[in-house]
Order: sequence, then structure tokens, then C-alpha cells
Amino acid sequence: MSYATTVAISHLTSRESEVLRLVANGRSAKEVALELSIAPCTVERHIENVRLKTRTRNRAHMIAVVLQDGWLASAPVAVG
Repeated sequence: MSYATTVAISHLTSRESEVLRLVANGRSAKEVALELSIAPCTVERHIENVRLKTRTRNRAHMIAVVLQDGWLASAPVAVG
């Protein structure tokens, strides 16, 4: 894992981490919002915060970076 991603991941809130895992598993902002009982705009804000903390260009790049660095592989999401 790169130093920058390690530092960024360690600074994520528990909610940001949860949203990141769900988004990485293919859920839309609306689906995440329904699952977590929060507003879709709140989900989008969490995604943007993670993107800024990981210094990535967009959502796809953010997911690619955390997958490449192995962070999400160690944090599975329960489905259902």
C-alpha cells in the first residue's frame, strides 16, 4: 500500500469507510443512502471526502487506487 493511501485510509471516518466499501461493491449513492438511512446527498459528500483524502481524480480512480493498494480486499461488505 502506498504511503499516501495508507495515511488517507487511516484518516477516514467509520462512515466514510462504510460508504467506500458499499460504493466499491457497486452500489449507487441512492442504494447506499437507503441501506444506511441517510440522504443521498450525504452519501455523495462522504464519497467526495474520501476522494479528496485519497487524492484521486474521480470515483472510479478512487476505487481503483484503494483496490490496487489492497485496502478493500481486507474489508469485505456483508451483502443483504
